[in-house]
Amino acid sequence: MTSGGGAGRLPEGVAAAVRAAAEEALADGTTPGIAVAVTDAERTLFAAGFGLAEVAAGRSVGPGTLFEIGSIGKSFTALCVMALAEEGRLHPDDPVTRHLPWFSVPPATPGATPITLHHLLTHTAGITAGIDATPEPASQVWSLRHLRPSAPPGARWHYSNVGYKTLGLVLEAIEGRPYPEILRARILEPLGMTSSEPAITNAMRPRLAVGYAFLHDDRIGHPGMPLVPATWLETATADGSIAATAGDMAIYARLLLGRGAADGVRIVGEASFVRMTAPHAAISPDAFYGYGLVVRVEGGRTYAGHGGGMVGYLAGVQVDPEAGIGAVVLQNGYGGSPVGLARRIVTIVAGAPIPAASARPTPADVAADVSAAAPGTLEVMGEWVRADGSAGPRLEIVDGPAGPAIRAGTEVVELAPSGDHRWLAPHPLFDRHLLVVAPSPTGSGPVELWHGGDRYVRAGSTPRPLPAADPALAACAGTYRSHIPWTTSFRVVLRGDRLWLTFADAPDGFEDEAPLVPLGDGTLRVGEDAGGPERLAFDTVIDGRPVRALLSGWPYSRTE
Repeated sequence: MTSGGGAGRLPEGVAAAVRAAAEEALADGTTPGIAVAVTDAERTLFAAGFGLAEVAAGRSVGPGTLFEIGSIGKSFTALCVMALAEEGRLHPDDPVTRHLPWFSVPPATPGATPITLHHLLTHTAGITAGIDATPEPASQVWSLRHLRPSAPPGARWHYSNVGYKTLGLVLEAIEGRPYPEILRARILEPLGMTSSEPAITNAMRPRLAVGYAFLHDDRIGHPGMPLVPATWLETATADGSIAATAGDMAIYARLLLGRGAADGVRIVGEASFVRMTAPHAAISPDAFYGYGLVVRVEGGRTYAGHGGGMVGYLAGVQVDPEAGIGAVVLQNGYGGSPVGLARRIVTIVAGAPIPAASARPTPADVAADVSAAAPGTLEVMGEWVRADGSAGPRLEIVDGPAGPAIRAGTEVVELAPSGDHRWLAPHPLFDRHLLVVAPSPTGSGPVELWHGGDRYVRAGSTPRPLPAADPALAACAGTYRSHIPWTTSFRVVLRGDRLWLTFADAPDGFEDEAPLVPLGDGTLRVGEDAGGPERLAFDTVIDGRPVRALLSGWPYSRTE
């Protein structure tokens, strides 16, 4: 179902292609509704709603429907910081403590330079991503004093929501008013984004599309999994707290095309905008982070913008400055990739070759739109058995109609690529974990398949021996839960003598699966990167079995 059609300035054939791309994104049933807008540097060319804002009531997405835009709000925060810099009230190179004297992070190394606003703006402060465990920012920022980074400021890029929460507190300290008031006064009202809200509150909830999540929060979401209304929460933090219409976000896309100005209104000077889009931190070979913005080269085009994810929502804004075209995609579900769809729409409107629709994004994709490489198929075909000889199910991977598929009883389930040598089998028997192809360490002999803590080898082959795990470490394997709506649960599995952390839906700063590396101080680093700041610790040991885990400082209780 389509509502609206904008001012009709797109040629009908082009508008039809944009509609078709949006309807294709709805077709797999992983998001109930989508709002799309397209703009050039001067005016909105197209704006339309597709599907439902509220399933139970049959409410369609309309021109006034609000969607939570998540981390796109980081670029709004960066604009406010640069506006204050132009007024001489701060400088990006200021230490954070100049404006927040109570801010404290243990130094990664003796004599490490202080964390500056620039480090926070570029995600190079070395701090954790931050588990959104509280409805306000101060306690999360305060907790950083208990989490020692592994790398000094400026050494590496690691996406951090709590870093942008800190920037919001800096803005409040300087302006002497709440962050939402700063956003409204400095950006929303001057640009005429009058339908949008700077904070997620109960008061604006009737205008908001209902957010939807997959029914099973401990399984990897996929087409065919039922949707339920997502957990409601209020938030007003500077890492992303805006609810906007697609039409208002088209104005914002014009500001990006206009290098800090839109519709005759300048929010920051061009020199400030140049600094915002400068290559401050490399994310991948073809993408870098500026100040609240990702700049990416794809298919010979340069795009600027950001993705956003909230509980029950995804969003993306992408502009191609050379073509002078921007696109906005807002949705109330977790399926697909709004950033990828926005780029696809830009190429449609600009007349370039159209890339294929993007797969469901990883957390890194939401943050920076770093696409995972699709794996090959050479290792996975055949019959697999449990390496430990237990009586669990055998895996038979066959050549299906569209590529590798797994036989589950009488069903043949197509495997969906989910990164380098990783696959999702969208079936209740398998969707708690990815199937991970692990080549033999010697480079010869059979490969292995890991599914959570279960290891499979080809039928008839001899599995390589694995070292035995320390019993205290093995006792940590299990499922852990909390009431935090962003990251409700995770699993810790044992693979040989190593623990691995796995998520059904990884939060910012984490991979879907990562090894846990003991650090000798009672904590385990998440991932092989020696400079990674994320940690996992276990405590409350009863009968030799820990019943609580601390994920980068926030508590989870064992349930299995």
